[in-house]
Amino acid sequence: MKNYKLTLIYVLTALTLAACSSDDDHTITGEELTATLPGTLNLTLDAVVGQEDFELHTTYDIEGQQLNFNQFRYWVSHVILTDTDGEEFSIEDSYYLMEETEAISIQDGAYEYPANKRETITLTGIPAGSYTSIKFAVGIDPAYNDNLSLQAGELSQLNGMTNISWMWHTSYIFASLKGTDTGNDTQLQLETGLNSSYRTVVLTLDKDLEIGGDTDRNLTITTDIAGILNGIKVTETPVIGASTPEAMTTMADNFESNTFTVVSADEE
Repeated sequence: MKNYKLTLIYVLTALTLAACSSDDDHTITGEELTATLPGTLNLTLDAVVGQEDFELHTTYDIEGQQLNFNQFRYWVSHVILTDTDGEEFSIEDSYYLMEETEAISIQDGAYEYPANKRETITLTGIPAGSYTSIKFAVGIDPAYNDNLSLQAGELSQLNGMTNISWMWHTSYIFASLKGTDTGNDTQLQLETGLNSSYRTVVLTLDKDLEIGGDTDRNLTITTDIAGILNGIKVTETPVIGASTPEAMTTMADNFESNTFTVVSADEE
């Protein structure tokens, strides 16, 4: 053990002397040191309808249908960033409820969930590096979807995003669009939520995103409601759920491939 300690001392001393005698002496600045620290990413999922910003109680023409919504909600989970070396960093307990909704009566009116608009997630503790892509799921993985007693992130039974009518036990609603088909005054309830509706989205960034230090980075992605409803005729299926598996599968597939687009990645 003594010889090991002496050897270690000699090695460290030699390295120190070599560094001091180098012609490329460089003192690490506070700014450079800060840049190596974990960073923060503000991830914005901006709801749109085609080229228009999405707003509640506004009528949009989607595939020739005049649709007006009072609720848009969906779960984003398992957020993963991939760096230039192909290494993945997973955000721990990443379950986020994205929403634009009016007030919701919960548990048969036992209490009211307040009106809310939430499009931005703040991700912290991200290792310093250059990131090339982002991956996330729309929905809740089976381990948590099949057992609501498990808690992680923002998962809760008190936000009106659970459903007992689809299965023998209560499970989460993955995504929900509610409103009116104003063309024929029909109420709409368009939802996904079975384990088979769980989808993973992978998006490549247009340029590497440098994260680290005390400067927040921003990543904006559009969430296109017209894309979610691509190929769906709500005049034929104004209610989408477990009883309409084909329409629910189409809606889930649309979340994976027709909904999200990277708009910008930059510094704050």
